[in-house]
Amino acid sequence: MTTLNPAYVLAPFHELLTNCQANVLVGLRLIEKIDEWPPATSEELSFFQISFALRPTTLAESKTLFKRWLLLTGLGDIQKAVRVTLERFFVLKSIQQALESGFELNWEEREAELGAKASKFHLPELVKTVETLSGEPFQFEEQIASINNARNCLEHDHGIVAPKRCNNLEKNRLLIRGRRFKIFFKNREIETPAVLGRPGPENAALMLGAEDFVIEFSVKQAIDLSLNQFIDILNTCIFLRADIETKLGKRIP
Repeated sequence: MTTLNPAYVLAPFHELLTNCQANVLVGLRLIEKIDEWPPATSEELSFFQISFALRPTTLAESKTLFKRWLLLTGLGDIQKAVRVTLERFFVLKSIQQALESGFELNWEEREAELGAKASKFHLPELVKTVETLSGEPFQFEEQIASINNARNCLEHDHGIVAPKRCNNLEKNRLLIRGRRFKIFFKNREIETPAVLGRPGPENAALMLGAEDFVIEFSVKQAIDLSLNQFIDILNTCIFLRADIETKLGKRIP
């Protein structure tokens, strides 16, 4: 009997969150806290003397370039994790469909064939295929597309919002959409945001919920995300993972 492993589909998200916590979030934290760079080593100074490229002359310039690199790395990791997860979803569900239909195939060869096919899909096409295989809409298609738009600005447009990346109705703004966790106190219908180290209102229950958010950038504005904003985007990935996990557990219609 062939056994399918749904955990293999979701593994890229686990790797994504681990890497971002160890690398991107640490880098963003340093940028927000540091007021001066450590002095350059003698090896660095020698390298700069023979380097053909102009290097940043101020701390602000260095921090801007470092932050752009961190954001490109982080958003690129998100795009790759989403892509690989959806490709694996396609492979697993396609094999599951064949198994339930009683086909006798060489599963290793079939997996390789399906993987090659999935790699050629454009992301919107891959999403629609996943929707077909799961029998229900992909809940976070708009959010993932908007995050990828920001990544494209960093990758292809020197970190500046280009008109072709804008996704609002007027086509003059890039909107990053997502969903984040929120912790709050609730007393009847009154909600009060919870602040670490600060007591809540008397007789109010501490609650965990979710809320949608939007980060806006105008045309020609630089893509600049704070540490907290990047954490909000990672929260979106957690909700996306949960959506895919739910679809994995459902039978093919």
